[in-house]
Amino acid sequence: MSSRIVSLVRALALILSLELPIILAFAWMTGDYSIPRFNVWPISEWLINYQAGFVRRGLAGEFLLQVFGQDGLIKPLYVLMFASYIAYIVSFLLVYWRSGIRNGNVLLVSILIQGGIFHMGMSADFYTRKENLFLIFFAIQCLLYFQIRLAPVSRQQFWIYCYLVALFIVSPVLVLIHEAYLFMAYPISALLLWVLALERPNLRYLRLASIFLFAEVLFTFLVCSRFHGDVFMAQAIWDSLSFGDRLLLSPSAPYSVFGAISSLGWGLDQHLTTIYGVFSSGGIFIWLFFGLGNVLVLIYIYSVVRPVVVDGLPSQYLRWILLGGLALTPMFLLASDWGRWLASMSSQLILLMFVLRRADLSYKPEDFPLLLALDRRLVLAGGVTLLAFCVIYGLAFQMPECCAYYTDIFPSYRVYFGL
Repeated sequence: MSSRIVSLVRALALILSLELPIILAFAWMTGDYSIPRFNVWPISEWLINYQAGFVRRGLAGEFLLQVFGQDGLIKPLYVLMFASYIAYIVSFLLVYWRSGIRNGNVLLVSILIQGGIFHMGMSADFYTRKENLFLIFFAIQCLLYFQIRLAPVSRQQFWIYCYLVALFIVSPVLVLIHEAYLFMAYPISALLLWVLALERPNLRYLRLASIFLFAEVLFTFLVCSRFHGDVFMAQAIWDSLSFGDRLLLSPSAPYSVFGAISSLGWGLDQHLTTIYGVFSSGGIFIWLFFGLGNVLVLIYIYSVVRPVVVDGLPSQYLRWILLGGLALTPMFLLASDWGRWLASMSSQLILLMFVLRRADLSYKPEDFPLLLALDRRLVLAGGVTLLAFCVIYGLAFQMPECCAYYTDIFPSYRVYFGL
């Protein structure tokens, strides 16, 4: 097959992998359907508010209540979810473009990875969760980092200040939206800030900013943990919703608290019980399958985009990617939604690989023998065979968010084409 035909096929695949999920997400989220557009649990989580007093996860719901009133929040929520999906796609593509990577295969598998852009739109999963805001914010941080790196020296200080202001303002807001931000996204943000600080040792305030950011996020998390809610607050929040919204979420019992709102009173025991369910139900094997699949996709991306120093030696790029993955692993102790954690981690690591292509630290030669050996093995693992696996894996399977059954791991293409 000629290179021209391969390029045309790749371009068509890229267009379809973006066009199909966007069209489906738009039709589903803005259409006139009588059933909920996505799982009622995350819908109800978005609607947690401060009508019973300050409580964790209540900022987003209070915002919706104040902006759209009590006539019904779910329909505006659908539109906002689609808008957040488009915002993530745009920010993701901008990060890819500013990274300087020009490889259609990398972009394709980054879109098709389980929990990524393609599967978000095809399933109405992942982007309808609050962690999509975390992804958008991290992509914005990457873009600000690029701006700092590529701006004239006289303007770099200005963009550093913009970057820090964004971190200090948005980070605690995201904790108020969902306190799990501390585990799900803050670590990767802190890592990027630390990279920036190491690249500019003369700017001591960047290291102080890293300490302040940690203290700010941790303090906000502790406040949210203190006001974690109880059954009485949950009922009051539920009662503050319009009857139409309650009827849509719980048609059989609209007066009884339901969904994520009812979980406000949960303690550590309940959360640990959900993790136990991952193992006792046999779902762990599903997550191991998708975890291995996503790791192989990440390996392919790494093997293509890794920078090589001038002398041909591997750079320190791998150690920072591994640090990012290690920093995000505690999120798997949050609850049983391991599909969400895999999706969030994979998407953030892809963005990290893109942004660190511009980092000075990624072009310093690696001197740790274990990482040198690992780099050689990862590069050898890349190639056409792994690329083919990544594409087939992305199209033949569909990772659920949580509570997995073996019948749920295949995409419903028949339903999609019927629509």
